[in-house]
Formats: sequence, C-alpha cells, structure tokens
Amino acid sequence: MNKKFLNVILFSALMVGSAGTFVSCKDYDDDINGLQEQIDANKKQIDDILAAINGKKFIESYTPVEGGYLLTFAGGETLTIKNGAQGAQGEKGDQGLQGIQGPKGETGATIVPKFKVDAENYWMISVDEGETYEYVLNDAGQKIKAKGADGTNVDVEEVVGNYVKVDEEGYICIGEYRTSFKYNVNIPSMIYNEKDGTMQVTIDGQSYTLLMEGSAFNGLQTIVYRKQAADDKNDYAVAYQLYYPQNETDTDTLFAAVPAKASFKVYPSKFSKSDAELFFSDTYLTRAAEQPQLNVLDWDFDKEQEGVIWVKMTPVNFKNAQDKYTNGWGSITWFDPTTETEITKWGNVSLNIGETYNSYATSLDVKMYGQYVSASDYFNVKSQYASASTIKNVRVNAEDKIQEYFSQNSQSAYSIGRFDYKATYNLNDSISAALNLNNGVLLADAGIQFEQKFELIDENAEKEMWGEVIKKGIFDAEKVAKEGILAVKEELQPSAIDEYAVVKVTTTVKSQVKDVHDLVIYNYVLVQAVRPEVEQSIETIQLSPLGDTTFNLGYKTSNQIVKLDVRAFETAIGGRDILTNYSSNIVWPLYKAVYNESKELVRYEQAFNSIENYPADNAWSVDVRVNPDEAFVWFKKAQGNATDSLFLFIGPKTKVEKNTFYLMWENVKHNGIYTPYAVENRIDNKFFITTINDLAVTRSFDATVKEEYSAQTIIGKWNAEKTKYTLESNSFSDMYIIKPADAVAKYNLDANKQNAYVKELMNKGQLTFNNNTYTVKFEPSVDVAKVKELKIDIYDTEVHKDNFYRTDTWTVKSPLQDFKNTANLGKHYDPTLAKGTVIKFQELAATAWKNLVLKDYIDQTIVSYKNKQLTEAANAAGLYRTKDTSTGLKFTTNTEGWTINENNELVCNIDPTGTVYTKTVTVTVSYKHDWGTTSFNFTIEVIRDVKP
Repeated sequence: MNKKFLNVILFSALMVGSAGTFVSCKDYDDDINGLQEQIDANKKQIDDILAAINGKKFIESYTPVEGGYLLTFAGGETLTIKNGAQGAQGEKGDQGLQGIQGPKGETGATIVPKFKVDAENYWMISVDEGETYEYVLNDAGQKIKAKGADGTNVDVEEVVGNYVKVDEEGYICIGEYRTSFKYNVNIPSMIYNEKDGTMQVTIDGQSYTLLMEGSAFNGLQTIVYRKQAADDKNDYAVAYQLYYPQNETDTDTLFAAVPAKASFKVYPSKFSKSDAELFFSDTYLTRAAEQPQLNVLDWDFDKEQEGVIWVKMTPVNFKNAQDKYTNGWGSITWFDPTTETEITKWGNVSLNIGETYNSYATSLDVKMYGQYVSASDYFNVKSQYASASTIKNVRVNAEDKIQEYFSQNSQSAYSIGRFDYKATYNLNDSISAALNLNNGVLLADAGIQFEQKFELIDENAEKEMWGEVIKKGIFDAEKVAKEGILAVKEELQPSAIDEYAVVKVTTTVKSQVKDVHDLVIYNYVLVQAVRPEVEQSIETIQLSPLGDTTFNLGYKTSNQIVKLDVRAFETAIGGRDILTNYSSNIVWPLYKAVYNESKELVRYEQAFNSIENYPADNAWSVDVRVNPDEAFVWFKKAQGNATDSLFLFIGPKTKVEKNTFYLMWENVKHNGIYTPYAVENRIDNKFFITTINDLAVTRSFDATVKEEYSAQTIIGKWNAEKTKYTLESNSFSDMYIIKPADAVAKYNLDANKQNAYVKELMNKGQLTFNNNTYTVKFEPSVDVAKVKELKIDIYDTEVHKDNFYRTDTWTVKSPLQDFKNTANLGKHYDPTLAKGTVIKFQELAATAWKNLVLKDYIDQTIVSYKNKQLTEAANAAGLYRTKDTSTGLKFTTNTEGWTINENNELVCNIDPTGTVYTKTVTVTVSYKHDWGTTSFNFTIEVIRDVKP
C-alpha cells in the first residue's frame, strides 16, 4: 500500500505531574517494582499511571499543552503527559509516524492518533483530534473490518480484534493485525481507541490502559511479564527438546519435549478463568515466510501470589537453540535400559563445543469476554535442544545450587560429604540431575520428569573405591533404598566412625514419546560417617596492663616495656597449658583494622615493622632489643611454679596514634573477613581474637618561630659592607624552636599552595627552595608586591604526608621603604602660560622637598633631594638595579594636556582657554628596581595669571 507520513511529536521520556488529591499507588508487588527499576527515567510516570488504574479513574477530557496533553479525570484530578527533559521537541512538518499525512502543528505540539470503527464496522484513524478520519488499509489496500461486539467474526474477508497496541518494533497493531503505522519503539506512545473507550500508553514496550469517561472496557488493563533472570541477556522462558544423540541412525531421537513456563502480574488481580482466552499473537525471530508460533498449553492462577498467573507454552516452528557440534573420530556411549548394558559406537561422532542461541520475542494476549484483548510487554522465549549426553548427576547444596557434575554412568566414586555417625545424611537433598548447559539447569527447574533410586553396594562384598576399602554391614541399606536416607545401624554406630558408605545412584529420565525408552544414568557416591567436631567459636578478649599502668604512653627515645596481666589472659583463653604447651616462648606481631570510606571493615594489616630480633628463650625483658617502629607482645614461659610473663614492647622513637591492635598468630574467618587471632584452644575448638585497646604513644612535636623572627617577614640580605643585596631568607631551621629535643624538622615549599605569581616564578626558576639549607631565594626581576607571601610546610622528621605538621605564612617585602617627607607643590602662577610652556617643578620643590628621601630597610639612602633635583645615591644602582628593566627614577603624568619631557620637566601641550586658566596636574614619581616599584604622587596647581 502507499505509505504516507503523519507529523507526530512523540516523547522521549514521559513526565507526569498531578494536581488535587491524585496520589501515586504502591500496592503492586516486586514485579512492578522490578519493571520500574528497569526504566528509572519513567518511574514517576508509571507510579501515577498505575495510581489512576488502581483508583479506577476515568479520563473525562484531554487538552493539548505545549509538548503534550493534560488529562482530566472525573473528580477533577489531572495528569500531564508531555516531552521529558531528555526529549527533543519536534519541528513543523516533522515526519514521525508512518501511515497518514498529519497536520503541521505548532512546534512541540503532540498528536495522539485515534482509532474507531465506522457504521459498517471498518477501522478508521484520525490524526487531527477527530476532525477527519481515514480508513486503515491492509497490504492489499483493502479496508479492515473489526470483530463484532459479541466477539464473533462477521462474514468478511479479513477481520481483526479490537485491541490497539504498539508491538516490539514500534508498529501499531489492531488485534493480531500489524498496521503500517509505526512509532519510534524507544519512546513512549499514546493511542486513543474510541471503540473501546480506552487510552493506551506504552512505555518501554509495556502498555497501560487508561479508561475514557463512559468506557465499558472490561479487559485486563495491565499485564507485566515477571523476569526470570537478573538481566535481560539471560532472561528467557525455555522449552526443552531432549534427544538421544545419533547412533545407528543419522538423526537424533526425541524422547521428551518440555514446555516453557512464565508468570505474569495482571490487573485486575482477580477475574473469571472461564471468561478468559490466552494466546500469543505476535511471536517472531524474523519476518520470515514460515512464521514461528507459540501455543498456550496450560495456565492458572498462582496460589501463593495474588494477581499472578503462570502459563505453560509450546513452540511451533522455533529454530532450536542447540548444542554446537563438530565431527571427529571418537566414540559415543549410551545406556540401554532394556538390556541394562552400555553401548559404545566408534567412528565419526559429534563433540559438544558450545551452544548457539536463537530467542524469539513474544507477548501474551488475554481476551476477556470474547472481545477485550490486552497484551503483556514483550519477553524472550527459546526452544533449547539438549542431548542426552548433557544430562548428568550433580551434587547440590541446601539451596539447590549445583556444586559438582558427575561423569555419566561412571564406575568412579565421588565424595559428596560427611555426616555425624549418630545422625543421618539425606541423599535426596544432596544428589540431583541437571542439564550441563546454560550454566547448569536442574531437571526439576526445567520441568523434566525424572526419578532417582539410591542403593548401597552389595553388603557381603568388599570393594576398593577412591583408594578406600569399603567395609559392609554397618549402614542401613533398607533406609537408603526406601527413603534415600543414609544412617549407621544403631548398634554399630561407634564402630562406623571414619567409615565410608558407597551408594549407587540410578536416575531415570522419563520419555514422553511412544516406543522411545527412558534415559538411565548412574553413578557411585561416597559419604563418610565422622565424629562431629565441637562447634567452632570465636571470642574476643583484651589485654590489660598489670597494676595502674595505662596504654596511653609518652614518646621516648629508648625502649618502652609495659607488663601485662598474664594470669587474666590465661584464664580468659581457658587454661595456662594452652600457652605453655608451645615449645618456645611466643612473639605476637600487632595488626590493625582497615576501613573504607563508608567506615566498613575491609581487612587487617600489620601495624609495625617486621620483628628483626626475636627475643631469646632465656632473655630477660630488659635485655630484649627492639628496633624503632617495632612493637610486639612477648609471652615468656616460667619454669615450674613460677608465674609466666607477658610484655608489650614499644621500640625507641616510635609514635602510635590511639588505636586498637590485634595479636597475630594465624588468621580465622570472622564475619566474612580474615581476622588475626592470638591463640587457638584446640580442646574446645575456640579461637581468641586478642586486642590491646586504646594504645597510644604520643609525641608532642612543636615548631615555634623565634622571637626575632616573630613578624615572619622576609626582606632579604645585605653583605657585611652593605654593598650587595640578595632577596633571600635566613634558614628556616634557624628561625624555629623545635620540640622535642631529638626532633628534626623538615621544611618544604609546596608549589600547589602558592599564589599564581609565585608558581610562575618557580616555573621560571626565579624562585628556588634549597632543601639542604631550607632557604628561599628570588632571582631579579621580581615584583614583591605580587609575591605577597610564601606558604612554608613544616614536617616532623621527614617530608611525608603522614609527618605533616602545619603550614606557616611568611610575608615577603620589598627591601625599600616608602618615600618619606613628600609634599604637594602648591600653586604656580604664569601669566604667559601657553602651549609648549615648560615648568621645572623639581626646582619649585626646593622648600617642599628639602627632606624628601627614599631609604632601604637598613637605613641606607637610595633617593634624596639635592641641588634642586631628586637624585639616586651612588651605590643604589649596584644594590637594587642589576637588571636593564630596573630603570630607576621616573616621572609620569596622566593629566590631560600635560606631559613630562626627557629632562623630567612638566610641559603644557594645549592652548589654555578662558580669562583665567587653572589646572591641577598630578605627577607620579616612581623608583623602579629589581624588586618592584616604589612611588608617590604630588600635585601642582598651574594658573595662567599674575601671582596675586
């Protein structure tokens, strides 16, 4: 048919707002929650839509708004549906929905297509809010008829159901008929079905039905597929096709076909099963000529969860997801139950090297009362080929997780566990059967029927298996055969300790095909009767100092020894002999706990250096040598009835931040983390986590600026003759008083802490920090006014983040003071003032500037007023003007109409106007040196007139 285009602005994300008393509903179960988590961007939208559904709200009207629609419910509540923050608005004339040419609406206007049937029951569509309708045509260009109101087919060539939806590829479907109208499948859509009086909203492939005012729709409004796996990649409903591999024939032999099963959350949660018809109308891998089909085999309500139905489904024309084979020379062995023998065929056989997967998308349709059809979201189904060779006995744990696969029909025995010789071992809970594919599928979970039989091997025989000679007559064979329970005969229980039972496991997988035999596999398993161990326990005890001593210690340059209460420790662990049974004295390193940013314990690590000198067995505590940064606990056994000793050793010059430390002998898993323990009481099977709580060795490091440097100002250095100057600090190590006496302070100039100008100087090499003498030095030319200050880091002993003490600020100042005794020059009268007039202002300043001077900080004169001129001192240039850019004295003015000439005189550059001309001229006197510019301003009021 001819394809036209409809201008529709769809929404990339629904944004739903509510007014009045409209409240989101939270009564749906984890299935709906799971769907919402999958589409977080639309969570609020789904909440409000479900609230409307659960509250049985009817849409009274809808009004276009910018980028969407405002729905008004009976009762006054509103719901706004429009483009989300991520959604791009459409332009005039955009092509969005294939099928019919729509109106060119305003930018961002939203169009909801409307479907209805005419008087003759033919489907029509409108894209202009119902002003005009056109017929929906099939591929042959013919009109499409709707089903009758009573659900019966009318006598026309083609009829379709009344349910309008969007399929997985974005096409609008009417019942089972896919129209040529297509939405963007990745974004939500809205469709108005006037026939049923419903508004269909589709978000992420899931449709929600809202009722229009007066709607008699009586179908399901929501059907949600309940996921079977944590991620979409592995989420399949699987139908299994079990085959014997080819042997004498060229084709595999089918012996069981197991339907797929899936469950769905529905709303309303209760409806009449007799009034519902379930089917799969849209199932496909591709749009091939031979369409795949999915049929409903059986369905019912879940007895344990309200609002949930389960459906068994059988595939037709599905391409099996099957084992991928390669041919090669070898053998295939299978078990023939009719002769109870194994048959082996040699030749070119197939070997399993993996799997290929073919999945089919489908949605469940539920028709109510013969006319109202609702559809679920799309989910994946596959038909899985499984060879008999993939079915194996497995060992499972209490949660039915597969622990181990057994070779099929193996004479080898597999050890599967131990049990208390006075108790029982349930074989049913430990042995099962599974398909060895898809990461393992238990036959019970796949719905594959099978039986298991357990039997002890011949009681009157001895058989060597798994390196053990199995002795007969101590296990209860009848209990094994009847109940699958392994037990020792009561009168022989003590004699069975450490004995093995060998159980033959025979598994029969039931055939579902006439004249095809069952699959039979067998294995042997070993179970050992043992004396149960005493239940392991873990206790935590803490060491305490003997007497009034505490663990809050002061810093020392020699060993520190704290005597601990050994009798309290030996009592807590359950006996003195637990320690004295060791062949030598014991040294325990100390460990500490490590936490993550969320303050969760993640591991333990050694807190101090490895011990280099273990105390000798005959050493006294005062003789034990301990290195710096070492700490450990030493247990010294006493002779005879003397008291044992327990000491905490802290090495010289060792600092310890207050913490809890653990004595380490070995590790034991405690609360999921390997934790150090000090002692194991093997008699009672107890582990003792032993701690020293709140241990601290405090070293009070301090760095105080000496009084003569208390201003913390750097102004540079002059040589003894005062003829040479460098902008350099004294050694910072000489400027501070450091405590304790043995401490060595380190200093650092961290570029990251300096201002931008200082960083620039450091990059250019004009500012250096001497790590040996701890001095900073500036290379001219440097503008000290921009330097302002330096940030000097102080460290305790070494430059390392763990030893950082503080950052001090040192102000950097120019070596020159400010100009002193400056003054303005008052009024200067000149009746002949004209353009080009020169005023020798320095000569006019003979009185005002007679004491004007610029000095440095050691009181040397740099500039002074002499002979009616500002003059630089003879040695000033050598001290402070070593660079060409340091230009010395300079006079400038910014006063309009006036300049300074090369002779440092004031020149008038304008023609004065008026009878009396008056102008206040401001002149800047600056002395530019290697470390910046020192300047002052003065004024002179120039008047063209005779002095009064």
